[in-house]
Amino acid sequence: MFTIIIPTHDRPVLLQRTLESLIAQTCQDFKIVIVSDSATYIPPYHHLAHFNGRFDYVLRCSGRPGPAPSRDMGQAIATGDYIIFLDDDDTFMPDHLAQLKARLDQGDRPELLFCDLQVQFENRAVTPPEPQGPTHKVSIADATDDSVYIRNRIPNSCIAYRRDVLDGITNNPEMVIYEDWDFLLSVLQKGCTLTHVATDGVVIHKTPADAPENMRRGNTNEELVVKVMMELYLRHPARNMETRLARQALLASANLHFDLSHF
Repeated sequence: MFTIIIPTHDRPVLLQRTLESLIAQTCQDFKIVIVSDSATYIPPYHHLAHFNGRFDYVLRCSGRPGPAPSRDMGQAIATGDYIIFLDDDDTFMPDHLAQLKARLDQGDRPELLFCDLQVQFENRAVTPPEPQGPTHKVSIADATDDSVYIRNRIPNSCIAYRRDVLDGITNNPEMVIYEDWDFLLSVLQKGCTLTHVATDGVVIHKTPADAPENMRRGNTNEELVVKVMMELYLRHPARNMETRLARQALLASANLHFDLSHF
């Protein structure tokens, strides 16, 4: 039912943790496509052996480094009914895919299935990473198609895309941040709709924004946030006046004032 695409770059310990969470899934109706844009590390053969041939490990030797072209390469060889883009530092709780499959087995074949999440802060200065504080449950059940046009509401790892709706959709390799948001907006512009499933089996692992070992690009390119948001607003026009006004109000709340024509 699922193809899980994992772009990775020189993070073997984190990747192995991600794979361990897939080994532990109570639903094994999936295939894995790992796309690495670096040949620094030996593939995690011990972990991959658990999947009994249900994986592809691709070494990408061309194009820019970064997750966007790696996701595209994985998508090109995906065969599952639904595609999930899983970051190499995130994990799934053991029943996560079983919960998604139970919803999909209802037969209505939603175009975009999304779920809630948990956030775990951790210290990556030690190996393996050490959890810092409790896991926080986050509900995004109120996310709607229009609200995603306003801000980046849904983490990439929380979405299962029906494979056919991705025809003609690719990631923008020029983007340093928010390429996953741009990708989702491109799918929504085709007229696809979001369907929520009430499960929080996705665990987003984060380090504090000011931690020196922080490897998440969104925390190291904060000066680009407004610029990229405005580019996305232009590339993906709001579908109604209410959304345009909400975009304007969001930036105004940060003391950034733009004429309505920008939205």
